[in-house]
Amino acid sequence: WDERQEWVKDNISLISRVAKDPIGCLSDWEGAEEPWQFLAACDEYYHCCIVKDKETTGLPVATDATCSGLQILALLAKDEKTARLVNVLPSERPQDAYKVVAGVAKWNCPSHIQEVMDRKVVKRTVMTIPYNAKPYSNRAYIKDALKEKGIEIDKDDLTVTVQAVRDAMHEVVPGPMSVMRWIETEVSKAITRGEQELSWVTPSGFVVNQRLMKKQIERLQLQLLGKCEMYVATDDTDQVDRNRHKAATAPNLIHSLDSSLLSLSAIRFDAPIATIHDSVLCRATDMSCLSSLVRETYMHLFAEHDYLTEFAAQIGAETKPPIIGDLKPETVIDSTYFFC
Repeated sequence: WDERQEWVKDNISLISRVAKDPIGCLSDWEGAEEPWQFLAACDEYYHCCIVKDKETTGLPVATDATCSGLQILALLAKDEKTARLVNVLPSERPQDAYKVVAGVAKWNCPSHIQEVMDRKVVKRTVMTIPYNAKPYSNRAYIKDALKEKGIEIDKDDLTVTVQAVRDAMHEVVPGPMSVMRWIETEVSKAITRGEQELSWVTPSGFVVNQRLMKKQIERLQLQLLGKCEMYVATDDTDQVDRNRHKAATAPNLIHSLDSSLLSLSAIRFDAPIATIHDSVLCRATDMSCLSSLVRETYMHLFAEHDYLTEFAAQIGAETKPPIIGDLKPETVIDSTYFFC
């Protein structure tokens, strides 16, 4: 945050130029990562803080969770190692789990890939594995990221690279990966013993009912552009889809806890607010208050409850969840970069 504030102080002339003549100074802002947001911020800062002809601001700003899937899983497992990497624990500078995973994975990648293995290559894969992304989608993400660097990777090398990243996840974030394996195992057992659906109650009181049935498939014969056969799902059968339950439960649990965190925070926040998945938006002058509320809510959710054990009871788990137990969730209250 200090560096960001220093950047503003060092670029008053740039901000003023853009605000006063955005068309004439197009080259100053069109290359920004988010050019329209940058333009809006320059205009608002210029009028509120430089010429001071505006006394209030209506500009919304956003802060995002640091890899929210891993944040939630780290707290469920009470895994201090993972929590530190995703800014649940206080630190002087933001931590970067993507960079750490890339650093571990690179040594098991093909030699010509190692030099370019960085956070950008692995980010989408690391971000989506907590939501049960499988190797097939991992392949697409990594292939696209390498292509942006001008590198074409063949099928076999891509397989090795994807496996290296997935193996690195088990080494870098062991708690979350163990929780996901446990959830899949217990869900499979629940379906085997005859459960038709899974249900749990979130900390906000919302009841999740997960009912996933196998699809009724019909074969269509088409003759347009040559004879073609295709299969389409037309309705649910009366058979429970075990594989879909196994794949969906961890992501749905994470999303249900994400939504609890934001809904409980929003209820306590008496100002304009918007939310997008794991991101909160409010006026710049209200962000300090909202950030504190999000951290306090997170602390209450996980420091005062052993939610993974509660979830285990609600789905009738036959084994205890894999809780590491070396994390004190209340430390999040002092984490500057929990949402940033």
